[in-house]
Amino acid sequence: MLHISIIGLGLIGTSLGLALRTADPRTSRLGAVRITGYDQDRHAVSTARGCLAIDQEAHTLADAVRESQLIIVSTPPQVVRTIFAQLAAFPSLAAIVTDTASTKGQICAWARELLPQTMPFVGGHPMAGKEQSGGQAAEADLFRGAVYCLTPDPGTPQVALDVCAALVETIGARPYYIDADEHDAYVAGISHLPFLLATTLVEITSHSPAWKEMAALAASGFRDMSRLAAGDTVMHRDICLTNHRALIRWINDTIGFLLEMRHHLEQHDAERIQAVFTHAQEVRAAWLTSRSQQPGEDVFEPSPYRQKK
Repeated sequence: MLHISIIGLGLIGTSLGLALRTADPRTSRLGAVRITGYDQDRHAVSTARGCLAIDQEAHTLADAVRESQLIIVSTPPQVVRTIFAQLAAFPSLAAIVTDTASTKGQICAWARELLPQTMPFVGGHPMAGKEQSGGQAAEADLFRGAVYCLTPDPGTPQVALDVCAALVETIGARPYYIDADEHDAYVAGISHLPFLLATTLVEITSHSPAWKEMAALAASGFRDMSRLAAGDTVMHRDICLTNHRALIRWINDTIGFLLEMRHHLEQHDAERIQAVFTHAQEVRAAWLTSRSQQPGEDVFEPSPYRQKK
């Protein structure tokens, strides 16, 4: 039986527990598992235990990892460093360590800095989630069909990589191996920037003197565009801080695009404006129809309408 510890019982950690505990041990590459859960928030632990996401709860990190063979750190990114430092204080512990943070470069650097050789690390990031946060929103099928990024170092032991790949497959996701810095550059654009844009929409409209009247008119468009702004604020704060370089590049690109659009509007350039809208529509439609393709395939061509002034 594989002893697994989940550190951090929010949406992702609790969903992982549910997915692992409902998997058939006869067909799972992990076989039978026993899951211990730990979170500084005792209510989060109670929620995870109440929904049967964990087999047993721990009151300290030491208790949580005492018999562990696989440790999954599922906390906000900046807390991961603290957990790594605390794990390093247990020299007799020999366990594979992975995480679920949305940024990988900084996390992997902390692992190299802090974790001993007895704790091989494989960075992980499930490309799945929802705007609700907390274990009460957890779902056993949250990861089914999702891409799950794994970011091993060149020296990562094969056994550690095999166990983490088995974990990914057991919860119904697809392992996708990628360099940590490359991962951060990509997800900054398709995951972290959308949260900032949703937040931007809410901030700039709600600070208008006419917000009360505007709010009464806001409908599905505003609701759908602003959905991500309902996400976990601590997690997103840590994402921004641990992936700031890549995110700043995407912010700069966004500013450049908006300035271009402002120029087209000032010039009443109907042809260029419609061309941009048409390209975006076509790219989105192609993306929707290609989601079943294997990750890494080239699907889109660059926009022919983005020209520097």
